[in-house]
Amino acid sequence: MKPKCVIIGGGLAGLSAAVSLAKAGIGVELFESAPKLGGRAYSFTEARTGDVIDNGQHIMMGCYNETLRFLRLIGSVDKLKIQKSLSVSFVDKTLGLTPLKTGNAFYPFNLLLGLMSYKALKFSERLEIIGLCSKLILLRPESIEDLTVLQWLKKEKQSPGTIKAFWEILSTGALNTDITRASASIFASILKEMFLKGSRAASIILPRTGLSGLYCQDSVDFICRHGGNITLSEPVKSVEIKNNKIKKIIIQDREVTGFDFVISALPYHAFSRVFPGEFVDSLSLEGIAYSSILSLNLWLKENPFKDEFYGLIDSPVHWVFNHGKFISIVISNADEISGKSREELQDIIFLELEKFFPQFNRSLVSWAKLIKEKRATFIPSPDIIKHRPGTRSSIENLFLAGDWTQTGLPATIEGAVKSGHDAAKAVLEYGK
Repeated sequence: MKPKCVIIGGGLAGLSAAVSLAKAGIGVELFESAPKLGGRAYSFTEARTGDVIDNGQHIMMGCYNETLRFLRLIGSVDKLKIQKSLSVSFVDKTLGLTPLKTGNAFYPFNLLLGLMSYKALKFSERLEIIGLCSKLILLRPESIEDLTVLQWLKKEKQSPGTIKAFWEILSTGALNTDITRASASIFASILKEMFLKGSRAASIILPRTGLSGLYCQDSVDFICRHGGNITLSEPVKSVEIKNNKIKKIIIQDREVTGFDFVISALPYHAFSRVFPGEFVDSLSLEGIAYSSILSLNLWLKENPFKDEFYGLIDSPVHWVFNHGKFISIVISNADEISGKSREELQDIIFLELEKFFPQFNRSLVSWAKLIKEKRATFIPSPDIIKHRPGTRSSIENLFLAGDWTQTGLPATIEGAVKSGHDAAKAVLEYGK
């Protein structure tokens, strides 16, 4: 009889773990509390327009190796638009469109040429960036684990202009946290992946479909084809532990037994409600906090935007994604403004769009849909990064997954998928 693993949570971490284990011949049973899969990365049909929109637009990158491996395995990689080389349409209030493109030159000269032609920066500021990027080759991220991103950048003599027009955009987008709070070691690890792993590593990847359409159903099909089972709308209430092993899982009005392993792929705030308090306390993550992402989708009578997406320099609005019939505006690290009313938020965003895009006027908007993801990501502060738990837990048959675990990455799609793969690998290696 083949071993059986129960997976709690049907987001990217849980699904990637389930797919990996199902492929390896492990019996998989996955429980998800919501009536849908996808966790905090999902899409839905907007009621008034009938268009599929995401709960928050996600950017992926060519260095997302774990995510690409997962999508290839379930047969979804053709649902991605993958740039051949980095191309981002940045917009400055004064300069207007200032694209950052790496072009077709040989790596790493394409990166150098792209940075040197980035008009949003002075020549001296471009040299600052190249200088710091060259130091990444020998940098050990753990050597700066006590620093925030801002402290590290100042230590490396990065000027305020360089920080504002380049580093802050990258850091806020990747970490969803202010540079005064975000861990320098995590940011440096991302930069090493982006800039030191070949030309394609820094290229942008966008889904051709909604996020749910990208991976949810294809994951279900793969798991079920390999003998696994997925149950929705059944939240796990608690677990019963005997002799340092989980023996029983309590799900609403029934109990699950007869399994060999358990993978928790819950976000930390849900994990802390399901597992015993003394075990949760032993992880020393009581200080973990979250950062929100705000998205405003605007349907337009006429669409004046030409490019696929834009990054705004020195603005509370960070990204604008062009979907043709509608655009999606994304504000990362949105805690300071997320408490404002819908009208106030729309006014802030409209004013920014009119400043940065003369062709835009709020009279073009026919319908708007506001989405607030309050617990979008955990804040990767230096203190929390040090305490992230590994995959193996002190409970013998319990393995941990989720973007808050020790992946070496922030709370991104890639971090979640990697955590699932790591947990699956640990299950397969158990007892060897």
